[in-house]
Amino acid sequence: MLNVKSIAEVNQIIHQRFVDLCMPAEKIQLEEALGRVLAEDALASEFVPDFNRSTVDGYALRASDVFGCSESIPAILAQIGEVHMGAHSSLKVGPDQCVYVPTGGEVPEGADTMVMLEYADDLGGHEIAIYKPSPPGANMIFRGDDVKPGQVVLPAGRRLNVADIGALAAMGKSAVPVRRKPRVAIISTGDELVAHSEAVIPGKIRDVSQLDHIKDDLENLLIKQVEEARQELCKTLRENLVYEINRME
Repeated sequence: MLNVKSIAEVNQIIHQRFVDLCMPAEKIQLEEALGRVLAEDALASEFVPDFNRSTVDGYALRASDVFGCSESIPAILAQIGEVHMGAHSSLKVGPDQCVYVPTGGEVPEGADTMVMLEYADDLGGHEIAIYKPSPPGANMIFRGDDVKPGQVVLPAGRRLNVADIGALAAMGKSAVPVRRKPRVAIISTGDELVAHSEAVIPGKIRDVSQLDHIKDDLENLLIKQVEEARQELCKTLRENLVYEINRME
């Protein structure tokens, strides 16, 4: 007699038989890793960011030099230079000194806070007036705030999404270990089955189980389209940025 199991029973059997099944690992390029499953913990090997970074356009200075300042009694500081985007700064901020730093630029040694341009005035002669106090650490991201060496950024077994790919790229990972995709075969049985492309006669039904692979094909297609859209967006942003820079020059 045919003994038909319930869906719950079948799920329990699958869990018992296959929960410990682990596909072999393989290493693939980061660009191909979207949607794949990590084979091992992704550990950081460096600080991210690797320098103290400003989150505003403004002046890097010592918080103690602007304590108690106001619009009526500004702190007057000497500007000793400026930081350029993408370049390391060898400047050192001393007492009553400041350095101009753009958003995302490196905060030079000696400075422990950033004051926004809106709360400062250039008086000329390398003198800058600061009208608002700024506590230590304000408007800054410190070295290693995002990631520190040895930190588990993504655990093994995680299915990688777009944000995860960005995190791995930020850590300088060009290739990642992932689990190989399992190969699944579907066998449809029954004298009543005919191909979905055939005409149905009385007593027959079309076989739809063989079309389940379409789901995986659609998923892979979506992943590919997302990646293509990302590349196109990056290309557009680069072109527009170059255009704006050239127009400014």
